[in-house]
Amino acid sequence: MTILKLAENLYIAPQLTAADAAQAAALGVQAVICNRPDGEEPDQPAAAEVKQWLADAGIGQFAHQPVTAPAAGTADAAAFQNLFAQSDKPVLAYCRTGTRSVLLWALYQVQNGMSVAEAKTAAARADVDLTNFEAKLQAAKEAV
Repeated sequence: MTILKLAENLYIAPQLTAADAAQAAALGVQAVICNRPDGEEPDQPAAAEVKQWLADAGIGQFAHQPVTAPAAGTADAAAFQNLFAQSDKPVLAYCRTGTRSVLLWALYQVQNGMSVAEAKTAAARADVDLTNFEAKLQAAKEAV
């Protein structure tokens, strides 16, 4: 698994496997947010299964916030931020590739003072390209 630091106390990753749970625990992850809908792909583990893997590895906090990237909006970003704020730190957020989780973080950040360019740069440091979502980020920034 590739766990990359996105921001203070926030890591992102693609779809977790059973082996990834122990690695996340070894990194000190205390909570996990899943942004992937169950059944998105036929071979994907259900959120409940991932939650059990994490619990077996000693990570007891798990939240399932299923979101699709095209539909992700500022309300989803606020819900993500609320889950993050209520979680023990550090938090690991994941989806199929990590992009959705980063997008939710970025939407919230641009509504709260970060420039779109800064959000894109932070995402790029975590190997996520938000270029396809630049218009969505700009609209969120301007809606404030």
